[in-house]
Amino acid sequence: MVDFNNEATIGTPAADVERISILQRRYDLFEAYETYKKGRLSNVRTTLSITRARLISLFLELQAALERRLSKDGEYKKLKDLIFSENLEEDDLLEAIFTINRELDKIKLITIDNQKVYDSTNVEEENKEKGY
Repeated sequence: MVDFNNEATIGTPAADVERISILQRRYDLFEAYETYKKGRLSNVRTTLSITRARLISLFLELQAALERRLSKDGEYKKLKDLIFSENLEEDDLLEAIFTINRELDKIKLITIDNQKVYDSTNVEEENKEKGY
């Protein structure tokens, strides 16, 4: 994106803008689910409608990537049918979220543990891992 109101015009690559959009939609989905769970845990009658709408929005944002990554096993069609089903239950919603999270983790968009795991008690293995 270009900021024309700044003296130094800065461009942000489209891929970065898309990553931010995906993360924002994911955050919005989690916020909606949290609101739903707060209501349920407080014994308030509430529906999954907002959470489902946010899930659909996230799915549409990721649709092409998910289709490309999941089509081999027919998992994409299963996920799509699940998300757009008329009577999506909470367990199904969570399964869809888990599937999307796994794919986002595979492409390292939500990966926070990026250090390789090794046995630090084995000095040779630690040296090899650190490049000594």
